[in-house]
Amino acid sequence: MTDTASHWQSAQAAFAQGDIALAIACIENVVRLNPGDLEAYRVLGRILRNEGRMDEAAAWYRRCLAIAPGDGVAAMGLAALGQAPAPERLPDDVVLYVFDRNADSYEGNMRSLRYNVPATLLALLRAEGGAQEGALDILDLGCGSGLCGPLFRPLARKLAGVDLSPRMLALAAGKQVYDELIQAEMLEYLARAPASCDLVVAANVFCYFADLAPLAQGISRVLRAGGRLLFDVEKGEGPEPSFQVNGRFTHSRAALERALLPAGFALSRVEETPMRVEGAKPVLGLYCLAQRA
Repeated sequence: MTDTASHWQSAQAAFAQGDIALAIACIENVVRLNPGDLEAYRVLGRILRNEGRMDEAAAWYRRCLAIAPGDGVAAMGLAALGQAPAPERLPDDVVLYVFDRNADSYEGNMRSLRYNVPATLLALLRAEGGAQEGALDILDLGCGSGLCGPLFRPLARKLAGVDLSPRMLALAAGKQVYDELIQAEMLEYLARAPASCDLVVAANVFCYFADLAPLAQGISRVLRAGGRLLFDVEKGEGPEPSFQVNGRFTHSRAALERALLPAGFALSRVEETPMRVEGAKPVLGLYCLAQRA
């Protein structure tokens, strides 16, 4: 085992035991031995950010960018800390880094955060009515590991999933509930897909976009007349999206309506309830059902 590999292994063990100081020291040893290891800079930035040590986190992200000026993960880290301009959406390279890298632990992490978005969205749809068993052509947009799939399968005549991460799609395929799984960036997919859906489900998707208008327009394209959109956002207060330290955007109801109405949608139901727990505090979300005219 190389010296850097042993330090990485020690860092992982220390982190698992909750010894953050030792984990940081081990990863700093990786940097000392291999100053070109970009992952070490990214991980140090993320750990220190999660520990609330924002200036130290920013310093590691900047050191990463000094070596690799185009590194999207470090740039996003600085933006989340408010020390660089916020992006219009989560860039593709960052999506692949985050979700491919964490695919194996994703569902376990979601359980630990008490993530309940798919079940809450389904309950919202059923409360509104019109969710006949086996009658809907459903698109699971940004399907990830397929957490929505088993819940929405009973309603589906056809169930398709779209995601950018191949490792997450492999997990979704393992659930054996999708008729079709497509690896694609979702805006590109929506621009070329036919109008063949009765329902689009977008769980934990809108939070990665600042400007929701292109997403709403694309979803409108693939829905048949009278089709519905079921989605969630992290609740914001102001008229504009806000980029958070967790790398997600918050949106208010007014911002949602501003994006949805020009795309031909009317919000038929909005409910506010926690989405998950972060730092022992609930993260409030808006769960929304919109109908295309």
